[in-house]
Amino acid sequence: MALFLERGYAGTTMAMIAAESGLSRSSVFRYWGSKSEIIWAEFDAHTAHLRELLDAADPTPPTMTVIRSAVVANLSRSIDASAMWLERFMILDRTPELRVEESARWLAWASEVAEYVARRHGLPVDGVTAQSIGSAVQAAFLATLRQWAKSAEPPRDGVAQADAALAPLCAALQGWLDQV
Repeated sequence: MALFLERGYAGTTMAMIAAESGLSRSSVFRYWGSKSEIIWAEFDAHTAHLRELLDAADPTPPTMTVIRSAVVANLSRSIDASAMWLERFMILDRTPELRVEESARWLAWASEVAEYVARRHGLPVDGVTAQSIGSAVQAAFLATLRQWAKSAEPPRDGVAQADAALAPLCAALQGWLDQV
């Protein structure tokens, strides 16, 4: 991540990554098939963990309470797992070469939320309600991360801040969901 931040995504080569990491170039390619995989691997793990949290959630609280709790817990896990998580986000969010993949990855993230809503309420996963909720939660989460990225380091109370940012949206969406 330091190389990407220092030299930019386009200015960082796999040879540089190999040299910096102390691995051979072939070992780097064995672990990651491309530069973008190095960046996206943790994002994919984050999305998979969100799915796991939603799948394992207690079904008794309101749906949006479960979703908000899972998103916040997953963020907390990502922050704890990597001191470079915000740097990785900034590279992903600011690199034109990664934009095509960015859309697909964020859609996958939103789809985890939409699928949970659909399963829990017997709604079509591609229907307006499930897709709108998945997209709205994803948009609020992404906006929160972008605010943090402006300061180049996450706030000390970032997890609580994310929870507070999601609370009114989730309350409004729960009201809508209760009427469906």
